[in-house]
Amino acid sequence: MEYKEYIPSIKLNSIVDTIWLATNFNQEIESRIIPDGHIDVIFELDKETYNYSKNEIRVSGMMTTYKKVTSKKNSQTIGVRFKAGQFNTISNIPVSELKNETLSASDIFPHISYSILDKLVECENQFQKIALVNDFITNIIQRNKVNKNRLELSVCKSIETNFQDIDLAKIAKEHYISLRQLERRFKAIVGVTMKEYHAITRFKNAIDCMATNPNTSLLHVAFDNGYFDHSHLTKEVYKMTGLNPSEI
Repeated sequence: MEYKEYIPSIKLNSIVDTIWLATNFNQEIESRIIPDGHIDVIFELDKETYNYSKNEIRVSGMMTTYKKVTSKKNSQTIGVRFKAGQFNTISNIPVSELKNETLSASDIFPHISYSILDKLVECENQFQKIALVNDFITNIIQRNKVNKNRLELSVCKSIETNFQDIDLAKIAKEHYISLRQLERRFKAIVGVTMKEYHAITRFKNAIDCMATNPNTSLLHVAFDNGYFDHSHLTKEVYKMTGLNPSEI
């Protein structure tokens, strides 16, 4: 399996985190997808299907636990990973309905054109594919003309910055809104509750800490990332990945 990430176009860089491409050259591969705080639009390409009938566009909602997926032999997957709170630039649906779900894009975008799948298969190289996906998403955004959710985006930043010791009531007060109103708006726009987004953010930072500092004890990783102790960290890692920290 080959996996690469590409920087989105200038028109998308405030909305899209990255565009990724995964290519499977050999046998079927089962992968474990873990929560990352993003919603993805995914283009699935099956190189062995000459009429392209198995190609699909899907939307993967924000995840709060791991999911196992199978990559077919000689297949390719392209994903557009949206920044937190930015998926509604291409859709007005409450994204909380997408939590831990993967749906056909036609269920969300009734008028979506699937002709892009044939064009992607015919592209000569990955750079043409990335450019085509950039244009496809840009065109959807321009048609929708949705207002940016500055409040929810600001709250995401507050949670990401203060993930070790978070006070949701204080965040609501700083944004001049009641906690109840903020919780409702945040869930509709971001896709999960503020507590769930905090858990994902803290988990991601802990995983990064373990990867970059493999000799650091679990207790130190736990304390540095706002967990009560190493057992609290272990429980959270298992929930998010299905694995113990030592298996990651």
